[in-house]
Amino acid sequence: MIRRSRAQSSSLFLMELILAILFFSVTSAVCVQFFVKSHLLSRDSKILSQAVNECANIAEIYDASDSIDDALLSLADAYPDLVSKETASGTAAKANVYYDDTFSPCTKEKCSYTLTADFTEANTLLESVIQVTASDNSVVYELNTSHHVARRTDYEKR
Repeated sequence: MIRRSRAQSSSLFLMELILAILFFSVTSAVCVQFFVKSHLLSRDSKILSQAVNECANIAEIYDASDSIDDALLSLADAYPDLVSKETASGTAAKANVYYDDTFSPCTKEKCSYTLTADFTEANTLLESVIQVTASDNSVVYELNTSHHVARRTDYEKR
């Protein structure tokens, strides 16, 4: 009989050990999920922050300009890697800047993010739509701006 009670106590200990291992494995799986989720949120917020900064930089350059041509010249000075610059007419223009994973300007072939700036001019109102998209065409951030440019009349020039 002594053997039998030993078998029962060892099986009870084994069952306790199995439950403890199961409990710790479940809690460790939950903790790993929390760490992965926090890493993804951190990465996404970093990308969003960089996209906002780049859009704000382009918007500041455009807001300091008096015309689309002036804005494109200022953009070319600030972003020598401005890969694409298309002007449809004197009242509209489009510029693209390509970025890699670290938001450094790069070529179109190596890009992970694309900043597209559409500029329009109507009389004395300059408007822009600046958008950063990821390589899967999802919009990361979009900024719409407009500002009024005071034009000099012939009387004021004298």
